Amino acid sequence: MQKRGLRDVKRRNRHVIIQSVLDSGLLSRVEIAQKTGLAPSTVSTLVAELLEQGLLTEGGSQVTAGRSRTELMLNPNYGCIAVVEVGRSGVGVSLFDMALELLEHSTLSASYLSGNELLDAIIKAASPFRTESRPLVGIGLLFQEDMRENDFRVMYSTGFASASITLKEALISEFRIPVFEDYAQIYTVKDALGERKQVNNSAQITLGERVVVAVTQQDQPVPIRSDFFESGTRCLEDLVPEDADAEKLGILVALLCSLFLIQNVFLSCGDGLREQLGSRLQEQLRKRLPPERVPEVHLLMRRQTERCAVLYARRLRSDILFNRG
Repeated sequence: MQKRGLRDVKRRNRHVIIQSVLDSGLLSRVEIAQKTGLAPSTVSTLVAELLEQGLLTEGGSQVTAGRSRTELMLNPNYGCIAVVEVGRSGVGVSLFDMALELLEHSTLSASYLSGNELLDAIIKAASPFRTESRPLVGIGLLFQEDMRENDFRVMYSTGFASASITLKEALISEFRIPVFEDYAQIYTVKDALGERKQVNNSAQITLGERVVVAVTQQDQPVPIRSDFFESGTRCLEDLVPEDADAEKLGILVALLCSLFLIQNVFLSCGDGLREQLGSRLQEQLRKRLPPERVPEVHLLMRRQTERCAVLYARRLRSDILFNRG
């Protein structure tokens, strides 16, 4: 087998071992071999590498059936993950260890920050973790409400020249670690459905200063031009959540259902929604759509947004661990 093929096999085997530990929490080398089907010698070699790199740690020894077993676990001190939640009403950052325990949460700003202001605030908050024994290993930008990454372009200087780049690109240049970006709306939906369920064939609508429409088909986001629904959503932008007009929303959702297979519609707003809106919108859709095309309407209440950072941190952890060699 060529060297590249051997490296690919080794990388896959590392991933299998890491995933088995993530799934089970504490496993011995023998149990990892049994769980993964890998040869005990392969497990021993790769576990030794992971221990040397500090990614795994030995959690202690137990005596079972007269034999001592050393348990392995993901090393919570391998690094920390920063989740930056960016909204129109403020910016917060949550720091997690690799066991997804919250180390600290702080508010970077109680008001909107522009691109360079946001970059400076993140750098200030994350810089202390550059040299600590538990370094920063990844940053996730979680855009709230009607925020989009293109709202936060920055003028970034390399010392030789300045250029307009995305916030993500600037953070990668500054910290030299993986930086990811996503939308809190997606994680609010996943939390509402349950972590193990996929977000298939759904529409997510956020009411705010701008109305944001996201469509997911077969668990994959569908790219939609920013001006595609401009005329359809402009009439919704003056709605306050308490008085949101179900008829206007019904027009927009019926349009979505005519273009896509939509089985679930999720409505959210930073200021909260009245529960009656869901039933009123459902009634409007029954009037406008054939019975087989009427989606189920879900309201994402404020309490369901609290776990977004944790769900996002879990995904970031996997991306960080499995993108290593």
